[in-house]
Amino acid sequence: MAVRHRRGLMALSVVLVLAGGAAVVVHQSAAGEPRPEAAGTPPTAPAGTAIVPEAAAVTATATAPAPKPSATRARAVGDAQAAIRRNGAVVRSAPGEKYQPVDAVVDAGGERHVRFARTHRGLDVLGGDFVVHTGANGRFAGATVAQDHAVDVPATAKISRSRAITVAGQGAASRARQVVDAFAGKPALAWEVTAGGHVVIVDATTGTVRRDYDEVHTAESGTGHGLQVGDVPLGTTRRDDGSYALVDPDRGGISVRDALNEYYTLKPVKFAEFTDADDVWGDGTRTDRATAAVDVQYGLARTFDYLRDTFGRAGIRNDGTGLTGYVHHSVDQANASWSNYCECVMFGDGSPAGRPFTSLDVVAHEMAHGLTSHTARLVYSGESGALNEASSDIFGTLVEFAANNPADAPDYLIGEQTGAAPLRRMDEPSRNGKSASCWTPAVKDLDVHRSSGIGGKFFYTLAAGSGVTQWGDSPPCGDAAPVTGLGNDRAAQIWYRALTVYMVSNTNYAGARQATLLAAADLYGPDSTERHTVDAAWLAAGVDGSDAAYGTPELLPFADHTPSPRVGEPVRIQVGARDPQGQPVTFSATGLPPGVSIDAAGLITGAPGTRGEYPSDIIATDPDGNAARELMWWIVKGPPEVRSAPVAMNMQLGIGAFGNYRMTFADAPDHMVDTVLLAVTATGLPDGLDLSVSRPVSGVYTVGIAGIPTTAGAGTTVLTAVDADGERVTASAPWRVLPAHAPAAPLGVRLTGSPGAPLLEWDKPRYTTGDVQVTGYVVRVTPGSTTTLAGTARSMPLTGLDPRKSYTVGIRATSAIGPGAEKTVTLTPAGLPLALSPATIGFGQATVLSGRVVRGGGTIAGAVLTVEQRPAGRTTWSRVTTVRTDAKGAWRATLKPATRTAYRVTYPGATGVWPATSATTTVTVRYTVTVKANTTKTKIYGTAKPARSGVTITLQRRSGTKWVTVTRTRTTASGAYTFSRAFKRGTWTLRVVATGGALNASATSAALKLKVT
Repeated sequence: MAVRHRRGLMALSVVLVLAGGAAVVVHQSAAGEPRPEAAGTPPTAPAGTAIVPEAAAVTATATAPAPKPSATRARAVGDAQAAIRRNGAVVRSAPGEKYQPVDAVVDAGGERHVRFARTHRGLDVLGGDFVVHTGANGRFAGATVAQDHAVDVPATAKISRSRAITVAGQGAASRARQVVDAFAGKPALAWEVTAGGHVVIVDATTGTVRRDYDEVHTAESGTGHGLQVGDVPLGTTRRDDGSYALVDPDRGGISVRDALNEYYTLKPVKFAEFTDADDVWGDGTRTDRATAAVDVQYGLARTFDYLRDTFGRAGIRNDGTGLTGYVHHSVDQANASWSNYCECVMFGDGSPAGRPFTSLDVVAHEMAHGLTSHTARLVYSGESGALNEASSDIFGTLVEFAANNPADAPDYLIGEQTGAAPLRRMDEPSRNGKSASCWTPAVKDLDVHRSSGIGGKFFYTLAAGSGVTQWGDSPPCGDAAPVTGLGNDRAAQIWYRALTVYMVSNTNYAGARQATLLAAADLYGPDSTERHTVDAAWLAAGVDGSDAAYGTPELLPFADHTPSPRVGEPVRIQVGARDPQGQPVTFSATGLPPGVSIDAAGLITGAPGTRGEYPSDIIATDPDGNAARELMWWIVKGPPEVRSAPVAMNMQLGIGAFGNYRMTFADAPDHMVDTVLLAVTATGLPDGLDLSVSRPVSGVYTVGIAGIPTTAGAGTTVLTAVDADGERVTASAPWRVLPAHAPAAPLGVRLTGSPGAPLLEWDKPRYTTGDVQVTGYVVRVTPGSTTTLAGTARSMPLTGLDPRKSYTVGIRATSAIGPGAEKTVTLTPAGLPLALSPATIGFGQATVLSGRVVRGGGTIAGAVLTVEQRPAGRTTWSRVTTVRTDAKGAWRATLKPATRTAYRVTYPGATGVWPATSATTTVTVRYTVTVKANTTKTKIYGTAKPARSGVTITLQRRSGTKWVTVTRTRTTASGAYTFSRAFKRGTWTLRVVATGGALNASATSAALKLKVT
């Protein structure tokens, strides 16, 4: 027997199950009788077996004919949003979700098709996209929904971001973000880990890999590639300087840039603009880098023109904007690609023996990936990825036919100009030894470039027909009948409408068949040659969809897909069905609410006894055992319930009660159908407290009681919750507001001195039972003034103080009942006495600098000071060393200055102590002079240290008790000096004197005995 299982939630809707089984679209005739327009051959299944959809379901609502007013895109979006609010169950709506319109199609007859992206609690929902269909009158007509189940996932992830990256195996440079993955099966909280254009979806609860796919869509790799489009016109832009840019202003700014043979992982990093002085681009050879840019600019323009002229679409985004292409991508890259990240296209130069990857169909193919990205958003893996590739092959071929360029004659081959053999062929894809021509269950596991062959073969057959034609040879799969093609024009219209109106992110080949059947019926009629040819062309590609010849009953649209009676409320719902062979139909059901039943004639009666959600299958079975199923989703309503309430609320007078006390009420599943939220009121609240009600989460309302109690006492608060049906429940909680006392003194009070403004810092007082809330702080400076600060303050700079004086600073907290205890600290100056011994030294000798840190009558141990110097001739102080005081507050430092030097020490201050700088003390440094004699040459010589040129050296001889100057000279840069002097016979006592100056003091050498014979 055949079983057809259809799912839907809203009134007058039927759902097309796209699992390769039967599917029926029910339209309403003018007489009001439903009539089947198409059905497929359903798979055989035992009684009661449900065929689970493998892809998106297409929901259509039967409506009576109505006037078709004109509609703007904005009106279409508004009507679709209103339809979502009224029919949330159909689009698998869940609390915390938002829906962003991303595209809108308005048919000539006024029908609207608005595509939405979904977020759940701020997270993107992968596979959560859907298309809302409304009639010309704005009424809901159905929806194409990607996901199978409403989102119900944990709020937090058990698997960390770093663990998800490790599981994904993408490397430390990966980007990871939290998402909800609803692409297939039950939605799950997940991590989307991306690196280098490859995406891995990791379950955020179990840590397992759910799926992976590529974000960069590429053409197939080959061995030799290239293209020449010949002499073609280009749209360019004249710049202010008279030169030309390769930017087409008539096509939304389409432009081409030079990638400089850089490899872009996701988006361009380094590139160059193409400019030209005479608006003549390229020379037809690979030597001129602009030649490849001509090919791509031409291809992008022809694709833009094709979308505009054929479908009235203004670019891939339908907003009139163009996109940017990058040529010379990477080094000898035999590839081309579209990137979702930059929304740009990139083209390689091919191997040295090949030709650039810039043929017209390749350029149009990559741009068509952008079209898909802005419409169906087909995920680039499995059968949806195959359709993504097939769609690009289709549009690449259609653009090639539309351009009809003699340099690249139109055909149904893909990338034939890039090498010795085409990358793919559409008539019989398997002839390249890699691609699939006929659908099998294994197709979903192939590379998307291989599995795309089925979509290509379908379109070739739809356009050119099966068998041998001027364009190729396409034998039908299996025992499928021959097909006469419709031509490119009608085939293109059908494919474009299916892609932009009915396909969603996880559409598979079965779903594509349903989408194209709906598109053909929309464009040419449900019994048209075009629609039958679509069905036959899919059969020729192995995608099963034969006519409904097995007498499967047709369930009539329900008057209400979502009955919502209250507990105990009688129900009476009549369902109906039609059997194509006119046989009697028997009704049954599974999953009805307790207390509700259905009789064989389809009358549902009873009174539900238990509140809850009940997804029920209504089943119509004919005498041959053929059955049809339709989902009726029951919401049995009841009074609100108290989920939680505090046992008691104990508060302190003047202390804020924020987030401490909550009550929760549940109104589930009523919230799924009620348009009026639960109303909650309160009596007996403590003075100063108020009520707040949060938006419901899964039908649960959280009621917060918050505020600052202003009156001590006790009582009971009673909350009353009333639902949309007027049913109510109450909850109560006793409360007590205790008296209060002033806060304690602030903690951690510290006062740090600084030359400009000492900083007073503190922590809030320790809370003890009965303390009131701190409302501010009062800072008192003696001698000085008093300052009042806010309760959030934790520091205050003290300005206008004299670092030579002592101060007492007090701080206390204030409250509604008065100030608290005061905490005081002091700030006193520090003394830095300084001593230097000896005060005069010779060059190379040491002096000792010492001192203490004095505070009041004592000293400070462990203080760190900085010793600074200012050598003679300098105007600034520089650091020499740091010293630390000992237990008695004393310190010392040994210094060896080279010149006269002034010293001082600085103290940075500490808690309660001002910073300080000592007085200055100066050490005088004399020259050190040596003298020697060379009697042979009668030379007197030596050095003066520190070495310096130009120091006056005086040679003296002793005469009696006096020293008499003999001569003078000056030192060289090394400090050396020499006297050449003849002396009479005899013994001479000599010495030299180095004349002092600003840097060093004078010095006299030891006496020298010179004997002349």
